[in-house]
Amino acid sequence: MHDEFRVAIATPNPHGVIGALKALERRRDEHGELPRAAVTHEGEHVFIYCDSLSDAQRTRAVVQEALTSGGLHGEIGLDRWHPLEEHWEDAADPLPSDAATRAAEHERLEREETEASERHHLPEWEVRVTLPTHQDARAFAERLDEEGIPVNRRWRHLLVGANDEDDAARLAERLRAEAPAGSEIHSEVNGRAFWELLHPYSVLGGIAN
Repeated sequence: MHDEFRVAIATPNPHGVIGALKALERRRDEHGELPRAAVTHEGEHVFIYCDSLSDAQRTRAVVQEALTSGGLHGEIGLDRWHPLEEHWEDAADPLPSDAATRAAEHERLEREETEASERHHLPEWEVRVTLPTHQDARAFAERLDEEGIPVNRRWRHLLVGANDEDDAARLAERLRAEAPAGSEIHSEVNGRAFWELLHPYSVLGGIAN
């Protein structure tokens, strides 16, 4: 998996830091040419995304040198993406290694997603269904709506809300079995935009049953 690590720079001069980073594009260290990396900028933070811990460590060392030589100030951290918690955390913190710990963290994440769905009155996850025809989409949407399942329809495309990732996975499995042949179905984190056009959404507990 790519982009599992990032170098995070907190700085009062992000544009100056970005300028210094551009000068590193052809930079080499004792291991050779620096690996390619994506750079983003959010407020007073600059993030450099790397494919591995070793790449991130090399990049952090060179960035520190560049800031020092350029008279720039910044606090440099090294983060790892936590696949279960779904957020960035200090790379020095170990990831869960045993099945019981991973299961507990997954259950907590699902609980938090469900609570967020209920608190915001918007589904945290959604199942996207693309039907073969407009008529298929309308008929399938009406069927789900009769069951009390919130659906947002746009031409041949349906967005079906779910409280959390597990609910979305179960719902997607069910819809694959019930949708017309040729339908395309996948689940993802909710983009929100379409749901905000709907009336307040009701709690979706149990819709995957």
